[in-house]
Amino acid sequence: MPVKTMVIQRARLGDLLQTLPLIRTLEALGEDVTCLVSQDMVEAARLAFPEGRVAGFPGKGSLLEIASASPLKAAGKIHRLLKDFGNTSYDRILQLNHDGTGVLLGRLLPASERRGFLALQDRSVPGEGAERLSGWPAYLVASARGVRALNRIHLSDVWKGFGLSGAFRSISGPSPPLPARPGPVGVVLSGRSSYRELALEDAAILVDRVRTLTGRPVVLLGRPDERDKACVLTRLVAGPVVNRVGETSLARLWEEVATLSLLVSPDTATLHLAASLNVPSVGLFFANAQPHETGAYISGSLSVSPDMECHPCAGEGSGCVGMECRGMLNPDYLALLVAGLLAGSALPMPPPGLRVWRSGTQGGFLCLRPAHSRPASREDLLGLLFRRFYLRVLEPSVLLPSLEEECQPYAGRGWPSLLSEEHLVAGASLSSRPWADNPSAKRRILDEIPLLWPLFLFTEETERGAGDREIQRRAFENLSEETRESGNLLTNRHHYRFGGMKGSRLSVRPEPTSAIRTERG
Repeated sequence: MPVKTMVIQRARLGDLLQTLPLIRTLEALGEDVTCLVSQDMVEAARLAFPEGRVAGFPGKGSLLEIASASPLKAAGKIHRLLKDFGNTSYDRILQLNHDGTGVLLGRLLPASERRGFLALQDRSVPGEGAERLSGWPAYLVASARGVRALNRIHLSDVWKGFGLSGAFRSISGPSPPLPARPGPVGVVLSGRSSYRELALEDAAILVDRVRTLTGRPVVLLGRPDERDKACVLTRLVAGPVVNRVGETSLARLWEEVATLSLLVSPDTATLHLAASLNVPSVGLFFANAQPHETGAYISGSLSVSPDMECHPCAGEGSGCVGMECRGMLNPDYLALLVAGLLAGSALPMPPPGLRVWRSGTQGGFLCLRPAHSRPASREDLLGLLFRRFYLRVLEPSVLLPSLEEECQPYAGRGWPSLLSEEHLVAGASLSSRPWADNPSAKRRILDEIPLLWPLFLFTEETERGAGDREIQRRAFENLSEETRESGNLLTNRHHYRFGGMKGSRLSVRPEPTSAIRTERG
């Protein structure tokens, strides 16, 4: 009998699609998977998971709407659903969301094993004792609250960690892109907010240049509320363009994206849809979108991000008026990038203010590497070192690539300015100590060496010191050793004069609890 597993994923479309690598790997292992989603995501789940079982459960808003008319009716609906679900006993339940309803479902449904969010970080679940988060759920919360510019583990890999050990990751890594084929290029006009919207003039230039350089038709995609913008855009471009903005149902969108040779999009949900259909893409990441977290999970796709210290920001919550990062996305360059990716030729060097990342896999994990060699920034180096630290703690069996290989895109270009090797080595040693009984000492260390905040947040604040201390100790030792080694690799030297920390933006404090969202990007 195959193992019966229920995966509870009650977030939005982008998160649902990023759960597919986990579901596909479980199926490759022979498990019988049921995906439980919010009621409004049932259609999308059936499109994404056509041969699997899909079940729906009302979201909080839907339940409140029912309860406002009749509390008894709402209670009856919940009772019937739980009774129906209870008729099947599962071997495993994987609860992927940090929300009260999902936690309760993960506890109430019958199963021999439960993994994932079985507790909430800041509050207790009614009727349940307080529990501490650990492992991958703790990392997901910590990475959302910490310095997001340093997070280098993709969300699809985090969710794979909820249900798989590192030994099984290589079974179903991201699929390779489809071979070059004829087909239109799709252009999505915006993400979820105005902070991730292509300026009208830039979109028109991009469409014209893509048509000229590739000889392929361009299809415009977008929401119903963008129809007027799309109509204006079609009048600005020099030649014909296929306008599908606001005209595609969910099923039609699936069909439309499947016909594309390539997708250009600032909307992460559409990027994940393209990845699920094995369509390569060029993702545009600005405002609060971070390619290392929510880029397309398909090898060989590209992500473009602004080379600015304020990226990623809080989007609407940042208070930014100028949105300078959006203006960095030079449409002429983006068209050259699209043409190069379609032709399989060398990618053009980005203009000042832009960075290009190419996706690949390492040890079953998605990894974004710079498409062009360049000096490492503080975030580049710390993100690389911290990623290796976290993976050693979360998946000790995973064989990491050599540090020399990871530093290669930056090698010989110097140690990042305003980053002290001495501080990081000393901080790694201090961080390996247990701090649960001495919070004031911990706070002093963080004030002196603020770049330690992401490590403390995971090991002390979120896990509350409950992690495996021996594994953590070894990971901290490796962090110290690799800090010194990376200094040699990046500068090709044997001696190093330590720099100062003044001006480092890594002294930022964590985002408030209200900033935590299940869906990123």
